[in-house]
Amino acid sequence: MADTDERLHATAAARNGEAILQVLKAVHQPGLRILEIASGPGQHGALFAQAMPDIIWQASDPDPRMRASEQAWGEGLENMPAPLDLDVLKPQWWKAVENPVDMMLCVNMIHCAPKTAIEGLLAGAGRLLEPGSALMLYGPFTFNGMHSVDSNKNFDRMLRQQNAEWGVRDLNDIADAGQKHAMVYERFVEMPSNNHILVLRRQGTLQETTPI
Repeated sequence: MADTDERLHATAAARNGEAILQVLKAVHQPGLRILEIASGPGQHGALFAQAMPDIIWQASDPDPRMRASEQAWGEGLENMPAPLDLDVLKPQWWKAVENPVDMMLCVNMIHCAPKTAIEGLLAGAGRLLEPGSALMLYGPFTFNGMHSVDSNKNFDRMLRQQNAEWGVRDLNDIADAGQKHAMVYERFVEMPSNNHILVLRRQGTLQETTPI
């Protein structure tokens, strides 16, 4: 294993990793290439790559410190290649992804980023994924503008106080944004600690508009 000083640790990743892994195992197929957006320290990638050695787990992050940590967590794992420098806020960020992508996962990112991150993420998913492939979004969400529990409401308030552009996102807004990029909301999966996984699936032919 690489120098442990390189491996950063996130409490949330340690707490929710096993629950997310069970959802991934339910859709597991040998040879699956999964792109994780905003991978953070890389704990998830190492856990998932070890648990499913017949898939390829591609981590990514715009922060070089996080990519160094992801690289360290993936040391010795042949199915966890070097992380990519991807930022969904950049125009046409998906062009930096050279290998095919069968699925995408994004954990706890869109509520800690401006709303434009949702549009950028979905735009990339619509271009990287083939019809029938899925994007999974993990985190807290509102449903028809309502929080499922008071703790999520308090969390949302804290986020907005920290940064006015952050906040818990609503399922309807995500679904509407997905429609623009052939990413159709399919279902949600209830997760521990009042979180959910939203599943959006690539549909049909992408109608190209003005480049994002």
